[in-house]
Amino acid sequence: MGVLAVNHDPANAAVVRRSIAADLTDRAVAPERIHDVVLVASELVSNAVVHAVGRVDDELDVVWDVEPDSVLIKVVDASPDLPRRRSTNDTDTRCRGLSIVAALALDWGVRRTAAGKQVWARVPIVNADRTASRAVDGAPAAPPTG
Repeated sequence: MGVLAVNHDPANAAVVRRSIAADLTDRAVAPERIHDVVLVASELVSNAVVHAVGRVDDELDVVWDVEPDSVLIKVVDASPDLPRRRSTNDTDTRCRGLSIVAALALDWGVRRTAAGKQVWARVPIVNADRTASRAVDGAPAAPPTG
């Protein structure tokens, strides 16, 4: 399991990407799967930085857990506001984060915490069906434990 605490600085998405990539490389995960995992982690962190209420010195907790067939990524922030996918068109350059997460993750969701929320995604590291489901506070997909 990997754990990072980063502040609300957009540059910290790169710190998270490098840390997760190094960990997964050490575990001999295929490079194309590492790319998917770090992209999802980067989108979750970027969303928290942009949309979560917080000062630049407030921390986001980023946790990743390597499972036999996937990597579970969790980002915890202090905002009570739940993320939502936004409609976009071909010329939009923003608001695509959760669509990217849904496209790459096996499933993803949100769990409210006492201090805000945890957004999580499970990304495959072996060939698997990429049909993503979404869970927000008790919707069909089961949130991770812990």
